[in-house]
Amino acid sequence: MSSYTRPLDDQVREALRRIPTPQLRRAFFEGLKNPLWLEPLKNEGAFRKPPARVVMGDGTTSDPYWPEIEYVVRVAGNAPAVAVDILVALKDSDNAWVRRALFAVGAAVPASEAARLKPVLKSWVSSGFGWRTDPREMVRFAVNLIAGGERKTGEWVANALFQPSVPEGSTEPSLLLDEYWYEASLPQVAQALGPDGLPVVLGWLVAYEKAAGRMDGWSLSRPSIKERREMHRGVQDALIDATRDLALERMKAEPRGTVKRLIGANLMLARRIAMFVMTAALAGAEAEAPDVPELVSVAQALLLEPHSRDERCRVEFGELAREISRHAPSALDPLGDFVADGVAVRASQVRERASRDEEDSDVDIEARVTESTERWEHLWLASVGPSALPVVLARRLAELDDRLGVIEDPLRPPLLITGWTGPNSPMTQEEMAAMSPEELIAHLESWHDLGDGWGPEPSHEGQARELTALVTAYPQMTATTSGLVARLRPTYLRAILRGWEGAFKAGLELDWDQVEETLRDVLTHGDELDLPREGGDGDDDPDFRWAKEAAEDLLAELVKKSAPPRVPTGRLQRLADLLIVLPSSDQEWSEYVAEDRADGMDPLTLSINQRWPIHLRGLAALVSHGPSVPWSDRARAVLLGELARQDPQGASCAVIGEHLGRFVNADETWTKSHVRTWFGDVEEISHCQQIALSTAMAVHRYHSSLYKLLAPSMLAALALSEPIVDGLQFDNSTPRERIGEWAVRALAFGHVGWDDPVVTAFFSSADAVERGAALGHVAWEFMHAESVEDGIRDRFAGVWDARITHVESNPSDSAELREFFWVVRCRKFDPEWWLPRLKRSLELDPELAAQRYMIGKDIASAADVNARLALDVTRLLVKAPQSRGFAMIEMSRHAIPVVIARALAAGDAQLEVDATEFMNELGEAGNLELAKQVQAVLDGAITQQDVLE
Repeated sequence: MSSYTRPLDDQVREALRRIPTPQLRRAFFEGLKNPLWLEPLKNEGAFRKPPARVVMGDGTTSDPYWPEIEYVVRVAGNAPAVAVDILVALKDSDNAWVRRALFAVGAAVPASEAARLKPVLKSWVSSGFGWRTDPREMVRFAVNLIAGGERKTGEWVANALFQPSVPEGSTEPSLLLDEYWYEASLPQVAQALGPDGLPVVLGWLVAYEKAAGRMDGWSLSRPSIKERREMHRGVQDALIDATRDLALERMKAEPRGTVKRLIGANLMLARRIAMFVMTAALAGAEAEAPDVPELVSVAQALLLEPHSRDERCRVEFGELAREISRHAPSALDPLGDFVADGVAVRASQVRERASRDEEDSDVDIEARVTESTERWEHLWLASVGPSALPVVLARRLAELDDRLGVIEDPLRPPLLITGWTGPNSPMTQEEMAAMSPEELIAHLESWHDLGDGWGPEPSHEGQARELTALVTAYPQMTATTSGLVARLRPTYLRAILRGWEGAFKAGLELDWDQVEETLRDVLTHGDELDLPREGGDGDDDPDFRWAKEAAEDLLAELVKKSAPPRVPTGRLQRLADLLIVLPSSDQEWSEYVAEDRADGMDPLTLSINQRWPIHLRGLAALVSHGPSVPWSDRARAVLLGELARQDPQGASCAVIGEHLGRFVNADETWTKSHVRTWFGDVEEISHCQQIALSTAMAVHRYHSSLYKLLAPSMLAALALSEPIVDGLQFDNSTPRERIGEWAVRALAFGHVGWDDPVVTAFFSSADAVERGAALGHVAWEFMHAESVEDGIRDRFAGVWDARITHVESNPSDSAELREFFWVVRCRKFDPEWWLPRLKRSLELDPELAAQRYMIGKDIASAADVNARLALDVTRLLVKAPQSRGFAMIEMSRHAIPVVIARALAAGDAQLEVDATEFMNELGEAGNLELAKQVQAVLDGAITQQDVLE
C-alpha cells in the first residue's frame, strides 16, 4: 500500500472519460492494481450499473462480463469496507459475475465487513446465488464468517449452503451445492463450527434423513458408524461423519449434554451415533481417570433406555456394553432386567401375531413364542459377549449357545435390513444362520403369515429374500435335509434355488444329492399349490411357475461346460438327462408367446426371464459340450426341434446368437451346417435371423473365423433399408455400427483389405455418423487395452488416414471424423501423428469440438512436441461457438495456460503473436486468471503434472 498513491478526483474523471468502450474499460480495470482508486471510482459511479442478464433468442440466458467487478475482487483485501459498500449497493443486480464476486469478496475481507453482505444474500435466496459462483468461494465465505467472530451470520450462510430441503412434489433432498462439493466442503465448515456446531450439523442430518424418507435409522450404505462401506461417498456419509466427529469432540467437555442432544433428535441414526461416541469416549479414557465415573453414568443411562433395545442399534449397543464392562462391570448388573423386559415385549408381539391363526392351539402358540424370544435373547446376549455379561447372563448365554449354536460374529453389521418399504422378514439372516439345517427347514415349514396388510409386517416373500442371501453365502445351510418340495412353499423353494445358483457361480460347493432331488421334484411338480396361499399380492408365490423358472435357471447354469469340470461326471449326466426329457409344455410356450414386450425388454433379456427360452439356454449349454458326450445327439435333436417353432419374440434366436462361439468351438462342422438357417445369407435375412446376427455380434469379440462365418448375413443386413432388428440393445451402438466395428477391426488386424465385401458395403451404405461411431468405438477399445501391437496400430492409423481423405473429397460426410478424440485419448499414437490429423478433422468437422473429449492433458503434453500445432488445435476446440462451454471446462485446468506458454516460449515470433492474441481473446470471454496462469507456467510454478485429466 505504501507504494500506491490516491488519485485526484479530476484524474479519476479523466480516466473514466477515456474508456468509453467495453474493450478500453476491460484493459483499464484488468490492469489496475492500485486499491486506492477503488473509493474514488465508486464515488464517480463506476460501479453503479453492471450489465443485466441477456435473454437469447433460443430462451437461454447470458451474463455479460463486467471487468469493473474483477477489480473490486482483486483489491477487496486492501479496501474491504469500500468493496463491501459497492456490493451492498448491487443487491438488485442479476448478473452472475456480480454474485460470484460477492462470495469472493466475502471470503477475502475481515469477517466484520463480510457480515454486512448478509442482506444482499437474503435478497438473492429466491433467485439463486449465480451459476458462475465457485462453490469453494461460497464455503470459504461461510468459514471466514464463523472463524472471524461473526458466528451467527456464518451459521446463516452455512445453513443456506448445507441445509437440505424437500421441493414440493419431490421425494429427494434438494441441495444448493451439488453432491460432490457438498461432500468435499462439509468437513471445512464442520471444523470451523467446532464442537458447538453439533446442533447445526445434526439438524442438517435430520433434515436430510427426513427429506430422503430414512427416519427409521437403517442405512444399507452405512451399516457402521465408524467408517464408510468400502469407498462409498455421498451426502449422507458426509453428514454422518461430520456429526460423529463433532460429537466426539464435544464429548470431551460435555458428555451428558452431547448424548442428550443426539438422542433428542428422535432419529435412530443419531442414537447410533450417540452410542458410538460414548463407546469411543470410554475407550479413550484411562482406567482411573477422574471423568470415568461420569462417563460410565451417562453410558449406563443411554444403554438401558428402552429405545436402545432396538435391533437397529444392536451392534452399537453391544460395543457400548463391552466398553462399560471394561471400566465398571457392576454397571451392567441391571442388564438382566433390561433383557427380561425385552423378552416380555418380544413375547407379547409374537403371541399377538400368532393368536390370529385360529388353527394353532395354545400349546403351538407358546412354543412359537418360546422359540422366537429365545433367539432374540440369544442374539442380544451374544452381542454383549460372555466376558462382559454379569455372571447369571453369561451362564444363560452359554446355555443358549449349547442348544442353538454359537453365533460366530454377533457384532457384524447387518447386510440386509427391512423397513417400511418392501417385503419384511420375521427373522434376520443372523437368526437363520444360528440354526441347524433341519431347524431352518422346520421353521420355514411351520411359519405362517398372519399379517393384516398394514405396516411393515413380515411375509413369506420377505423371509425368502433373507433366505436367498443366506444360502448364496452359505449353501450348506440347507444341506442333508430331504423332501424340500413336499415340505416348503414354492416361495421358499424359489429362494433356495436362487441361492444355490448364486453360490455355484461364486465357486461354493453344493449338496449334490439335495440339489438333484429338489430340481427333479420342482420340475415334475404341477403348477398348482399344495398349501393355501398366505398374505397379499407379492407376499407368497401364487403357484409353482416361478419356482420352476428358478429351477430351470439353475439347471442351465449347472450343465454349462467348464474347465476343470465342477459337477461330478455321473451327476452331470443325470442333470443332462433331466433337462433333455423335460417337456416344453404348451402352457410355457403360450405364456412366452403372450409376453408383452412393451416394456422394452430385448430378445436376449427376454430369454433369461421366460421359462421356454430358459429351457433352450440349457439345451444350448448341453450342445456346447461337443459331440463326444453321451447326450450330444439327443440334446441337438431336442434343441433343433424347439428352434423349429415360429418364435415371434425372437428369444430363441438370441440364444443361438449368444452361443455361436461355443457351438463353433464344440463342433465347427455341425455349426456351419446350420449357419444359413440361423443367420440367413447374402440373399435374404429374416426378422429372427437379424436378432441372431445382432446378438452374436454384441456378445462376441471380433474373431476372424466368426467374421468369415457371418459375412453373408452381415452383407444381407447392410442391404436392408430399415434398421436391423437388435437382439441385445445397447444405448451407445446399433447393429449396423457393430458390423462396422468388426469391419474396422478386420482391417486393423490385417485379416482383410479395402476390397473386402463387408468393408465395402459398410463404408458405402452406412451413414457418416454410423461410420464415425464404428471408428470411434475401436479407438475407445484401444484406450482400454494395456498395449497394442505396432502393426495393428499402424493399420488402424491407415484406416483413419483413408477416411480423412474421403471426407476431404466428400465434405458432407464430415461426421465420420467426429469421434477422432478417442484416438487421442487412447494414448497409443504419438502426438507427431495425431496432432496434424486432429487439426484437419476439426477443420473438416467443427462439430468435433462440441464433443466431451477430455483431451486437455494430451494436448498440453503435445505442446512440448509441436507448440504450433497444439496452439492451432486448442484454438479450433475453444473458438467453435458450439464447443466453448465444454472446452473451457475441460481444458481450463492448466491445459490452455500450458499450451499458450509453450507457444510464447517457442522462439517463433509469429507464434508468439498468435498465442498472445488467443490469450487476450479468452480473457475477454471471461477467463480472468489466464494471464497469471500462463506466467506461472513460464515461471515453472505450473508444470505438465499439474494439468488435470
